[in-house]
Amino acid sequence: MTNIEALKYHQELQLRAGRDAYKCTCHFLRVGDEFPIPHGSGVFVKIKNVHFLFTAAHVVENLQSDIFIGTEKDIVVRMGGTWTMNTLETGQKREDDKLDIAILRLDDESILYANQFYGFIDDSEIGYNHVTKPLPFYTGVGFPSTKSKLNKYKRSIVSRPLIFNTKPCEEELYAKLDCDKGINLLVGYDKQNLIDTTTNNKIVGPDPFGMSGGGLWFVDAQLTGSTQKVAKKLVGILTEWPSKNRKVWISSKIDVFMITLYTRYPELR
Repeated sequence: MTNIEALKYHQELQLRAGRDAYKCTCHFLRVGDEFPIPHGSGVFVKIKNVHFLFTAAHVVENLQSDIFIGTEKDIVVRMGGTWTMNTLETGQKREDDKLDIAILRLDDESILYANQFYGFIDDSEIGYNHVTKPLPFYTGVGFPSTKSKLNKYKRSIVSRPLIFNTKPCEEELYAKLDCDKGINLLVGYDKQNLIDTTTNNKIVGPDPFGMSGGGLWFVDAQLTGSTQKVAKKLVGILTEWPSKNRKVWISSKIDVFMITLYTRYPELR
């Protein structure tokens, strides 16, 4: 197998993995005075048969009663349960928070409803203690606000995901962006040179506002049959497209989500 063929093969694996990740990725909508407003993304996760929704704290903070997920073109539903978020230090603002994690433990009614439209990843797809590889083996999945179309006459909204392949950023960017390698994972997002995952052509990507709360996935090299599931790991939750550097996506490592879960719910350990 030549290098070009190997690269193409892996890109096809990432596309399949991204499509599978999309099935467990929801679009958060904030209900305005009249119509839903695209607001963020989230990932459905099941740990030891307990069901959760992971997202970024800034997506849902102070909006727990006003934020919904889309299930059909003309239906939005508020997920019920118990929220856990990282607390801010005195004087700290959420926009300066590099941890930025929120977890909803879903109640029984929400679990039944979510299962009709979404999948839940389980423990086997959580990328604990992930060691980054300087390769384009990473895939981000979420819902940019600019890719959502609202039809006011039909009172419906069509949410289109963005699935983009990327690789980790250089180590020196962590200090420049006030990030910590222990809690953050930085990857590239150059909207002027984005690759369309379906055609492999270079395109201009959208402003990714609304991707916050979506998943960052690692797809390692593997040989997988066309009917087999591609192995992927959730290694982070996207949290910020920093104004200091618009070619970077900041994510919070999945480890900090799991540490938070184990602290709040010791029975999950």
